[in-house]
Amino acid sequence: MLVHSKVCLHTIIRRLADFPKTSIIKRKFLFEKDTSTVKQLKGLSNGQTVVLNGWIEQKPKRIGKNLIFGLLRDCNGDTIQLVDSNSLLKGFTLEDVVQAKGQLSLKRKMSNEEADNYEVQLEGITVLNASNKKPAQLQDFKSSAMYPPEFRYLQLRSRKFQDFLKMRSSISKGVRSSFDNLGFTEVETPMLFKATPEGAREFLVPTRTRRPDGKPSFYALDQSPQQYKQLLMASGINKYFQMARCFRDEDLRADRQPEFTQVDMEMAFANSEDVMKIIEKTVTDVWSKFSKKGGLLTLDNHGRLVPVKKEDSTVPVFRISYEQAMSQYGIDKPDLRAPDLKIINLGEFNAFSHLNKEFSVFEVMVLRNAFSNMEEYEERWSFLTNDNNYNFRAPIVLPIENDEQAQSSWFENFNAIATFENPHLITKFLKLQKGDILCGCTREPNHSIFENPTPLGRLRQLVLQSENGKKLYYSTNKDVASWIVDFPLFSPVTIEERPTQKEKSAYPEYEKDKLCSTHHPFTMVKLNDYEKLEKAPETCLGQHYDFVVNGVELGGGSTRVHDPKLQDYIFENVLKIDNAYELFGHLLNAFDMGTPPHAGFAIGFDRMCAMICGTESIRDVIAFPKSVTGADLVVKSPSVVPESVLKDYNIQYDDSKK
Repeated sequence: MLVHSKVCLHTIIRRLADFPKTSIIKRKFLFEKDTSTVKQLKGLSNGQTVVLNGWIEQKPKRIGKNLIFGLLRDCNGDTIQLVDSNSLLKGFTLEDVVQAKGQLSLKRKMSNEEADNYEVQLEGITVLNASNKKPAQLQDFKSSAMYPPEFRYLQLRSRKFQDFLKMRSSISKGVRSSFDNLGFTEVETPMLFKATPEGAREFLVPTRTRRPDGKPSFYALDQSPQQYKQLLMASGINKYFQMARCFRDEDLRADRQPEFTQVDMEMAFANSEDVMKIIEKTVTDVWSKFSKKGGLLTLDNHGRLVPVKKEDSTVPVFRISYEQAMSQYGIDKPDLRAPDLKIINLGEFNAFSHLNKEFSVFEVMVLRNAFSNMEEYEERWSFLTNDNNYNFRAPIVLPIENDEQAQSSWFENFNAIATFENPHLITKFLKLQKGDILCGCTREPNHSIFENPTPLGRLRQLVLQSENGKKLYYSTNKDVASWIVDFPLFSPVTIEERPTQKEKSAYPEYEKDKLCSTHHPFTMVKLNDYEKLEKAPETCLGQHYDFVVNGVELGGGSTRVHDPKLQDYIFENVLKIDNAYELFGHLLNAFDMGTPPHAGFAIGFDRMCAMICGTESIRDVIAFPKSVTGADLVVKSPSVVPESVLKDYNIQYDDSKK
């Protein structure tokens, strides 16, 4: 009992000792409200008293016995010099939050073009919240604004990231305004959904309830509002849009996050053309208004880069079929800033692969004038032959070192994978020269290219991601858009590499007689291919369309299946979903009660903001992004939950791994 009393007394004493003094707290909460920003100071008269809120940008510097210079950064990231003749700044440190009061002093102009410079003769300063020593210890990260991720809130204080978030806000307003003007209704749909096979792995949310059969029940966080928005079409909402939060438990990289935002839309009594027209207008208008690079470019019918939007007219965004994109660029989202860097199918010269009959096409790509000597080649382009850069086989990469190679012997380097009926004719066509790089590999025939990207498509990506590739092959530094259309409706299911395999497979292998939706199971087949759906669904094209900018899929959409019998047939007979009615009965029932034809689209909003802001990572335009492991290092999530709590949710730890 005595011990317990001592413990309690010690706790009380400690708490009393830690309790902040009233005077200290009052100073932090009683501050002047009539304040200015640095930009608002311009035009004010010399000697005027001003009040500024902000942070100490640099540690104050003593210049003389009674003179200290400080630098204050306001909430917009603008800075102004504080001149202290009364040692008021003594003891202040980096990132202290302060309110400064003083007389505005006008400096002399540095030049006729330069704006007036000001400083504040400090009369008083209040610390609204003092900073600890950590910002000063992280001073080296400040100039680049690349703080460790656990200090994201320090990074967000920088002008660069403040501007990113402000731009994101402006783009959001622009998108909303565009849809409002077009008569769309914004509707919020639930994020707690049910587990359904839509493609990506889902995040499951356990509940405390059990089904009548005793099994625990779960929500799934919505991968997209796809099914809800189709239900809205059944509900009579003619034009719907939403800034939707979505969740996918998938591998992460620069353009992926486990939670993200998409601009989601759907239109009743509409088809692909109607949706593409709306999306094209919305995206090009937003790009023209907010991108520092200017409006989007696209290709004309002659393959030349042209602006989509001019002062008095617009040019339709260029459309490329999936087959054309895969055969010319090796990927279904080609980067058309280098429109002339194309892949050549040598089949018309009777050059074919002999290694795998399913991958019989032999194709090449020429990197013109890529190096001047072998030392430069190794330095600039050796990454092109690194197996780790490819999902399956790596292309053969041949630097043309001399005229003899260019004019007669180049093909010998590809004999291991291809046969050539008339190499002389191909030599004439390719016009190789010393300093070129010839890259060659195999792929599937045009009518069934499912390996995406192809090896040369991946090589083209690698080239254009490199600084040398950009310098050599980009025709523009502006953003270039295209539509990709006529996708396969279904794709074969790729057999994932098994853990026991030691070597990477040279070719993708597909599960026999098994198909998956190329995009999702609600996409309508092209009407010209409808009859094939019954006997040869793998040959059908779908009414899907992707909007691609700079080799990035900005968004995708499709005309949906709204006929219940056809949708059920696709679930049961093509995709072979055993419990289709349990998973999708809500849709089938709605379709059976008079759902109109409809089509829609979803824009990756984070991607769009990143591209307009000119940054490669969507993490830069998200306030608190997850790391590559899916963790939020600021708040330390995901976190461990005690087993006692999990029991209420019908979950327990797996002790077998202890």
